[in-house]
Amino acid sequence: MINKVVVFGKLPPPIGGVTKSIENLLNALKFKKIEVDIFSQKVLFKRYDIAHIHYSKSWKRFAGLIIGKLIAKKVIFTLHGNKYNNDLFNTLNAIFSDGVIFLNDTVYEKYSHKFHSSVILTSLFKEGIKLSSNNSNVLKKDFNKEYLLVYAYDKVYQEGKDIYGVDFILNNIDNLDKKYVVVLLDPKQGYKDDILDIKKDKLIYLNYEVDFISLLNEVDIYLRPTSTDGNSVAVQEALMLGKKIVASDVVNRGENVITYKYEDIEDFKNKLFDDIDNVSTYEPDSINKYLDFMRKL
Repeated sequence: MINKVVVFGKLPPPIGGVTKSIENLLNALKFKKIEVDIFSQKVLFKRYDIAHIHYSKSWKRFAGLIIGKLIAKKVIFTLHGNKYNNDLFNTLNAIFSDGVIFLNDTVYEKYSHKFHSSVILTSLFKEGIKLSSNNSNVLKKDFNKEYLLVYAYDKVYQEGKDIYGVDFILNNIDNLDKKYVVVLLDPKQGYKDDILDIKKDKLIYLNYEVDFISLLNEVDIYLRPTSTDGNSVAVQEALMLGKKIVASDVVNRGENVITYKYEDIEDFKNKLFDDIDNVSTYEPDSINKYLDFMRKL
């Protein structure tokens, strides 16, 4: 039986894929009447069935696994992103963890052999989803235009590539059909200097936190031009709202997501005109699938 779970990671704010997935996990576990805590000094004297680590840095993940071993029967982590480098801490993480959750099959195929036990799960569970919004209108729209939303948690580079792919969109914004307006959500203002020379009729720049579901409801297409990915929370939310999604092909995006060749502007422009049916049929995994994996560890 799984009765108590401790999660190592942060809840929103700030709003990001990892913090939102942790919030969703807590809501889904509470829905199943399972006691769940976020790790803090207060939990060090409690005992848990599962310690679930959500840290991305390998050394921090290792520290979480060691502490988790002291307070829980089993320790697992979620691999956010699509790389698992062979540094010392990651080597130890593979040894010390009882199981790993992967977020897409591309990453699973590359790295699952390293771990004792592994599974592919969505980063959202349906029991923890809340798609209600405050219904506030963020955009002043011209209904002759189509609005393309791209979101960046921060301006981050990995191996010389902009993780969120915002530079690809901004560098090619003048090449897009005149009917398109790009909406850039950049709450940490990492790209504030990159937008100075862009015409205002081409770009709407939002440099503050917004109700993301409300904003998704207002746009026509959600863009995910990333250089790396796991299983994007924002993509899943857009799918459940029935939005068209155009994303880079750096990982397998699953059904109902239109993909283009990474950093290929011509393919990207062509895919903006593609259409897809039955987007709204998407449904994330049940928390039962998560619990079944834990019971088998």
